[in-house]
Amino acid sequence: MKQATTRYFSTGFPVSWQTIDVVTADVACVNGKEDYRNLQINGIPANRPPERSGTWTTGEFSTTLEDVLSPITNAQFKRRRGDDKIAGRSAVVYDYTVAQATSHWTMVSPDDRRYNPAYNGAIWVDKETRRVLRIEQSTSSIPQDFPLNKAESVVEYAYAKIDQRTYLLPATSENIGCMRGSGTCSRNVIVFRDYRKFEAESIVTFDKGVEF
Repeated sequence: MKQATTRYFSTGFPVSWQTIDVVTADVACVNGKEDYRNLQINGIPANRPPERSGTWTTGEFSTTLEDVLSPITNAQFKRRRGDDKIAGRSAVVYDYTVAQATSHWTMVSPDDRRYNPAYNGAIWVDKETRRVLRIEQSTSSIPQDFPLNKAESVVEYAYAKIDQRTYLLPATSENIGCMRGSGTCSRNVIVFRDYRKFEAESIVTFDKGVEF
């Protein structure tokens, strides 16, 4: 699968996004973890994830959803009243919260400090297929001495065909993070495409059912 990430930054208010670059990579899901290969920045090969030139995020392909639904994370779900429509599909929406003690969402500051914040979000589940169509998450509390004070993420899913079979897969994602007290924010807009099989017959997909 190909992942293309357009990275932006903004300083001050109102927000005015300026393009930094476009990062492309081949992504595979191997043993429940995402493996990034063939990294390129504006078409030029890169030897490592490009944190130095802008924010680099991971997890959008499969591990974000897996982690939120994991019993270890112990997310607390509450169904919203009424239903919603997304991508033309009827969906049930659940709000959820994750405590800091069980959070695995890692924020990395420019000085390489790391923190796993408490967060909340929402998840849209297709009423007919019980598949996840969209997932949102947003930090709810971050220590005052941590350089970042806000992070948000959203992943949307769409159906794609691989070898004449249809799978529900990540289609787009957007991530925003802001520095404390400076008005400086970064934004990553991600598009997934060109899903395919590995030669070893393992599918580069995340097609896990969700039961509520």
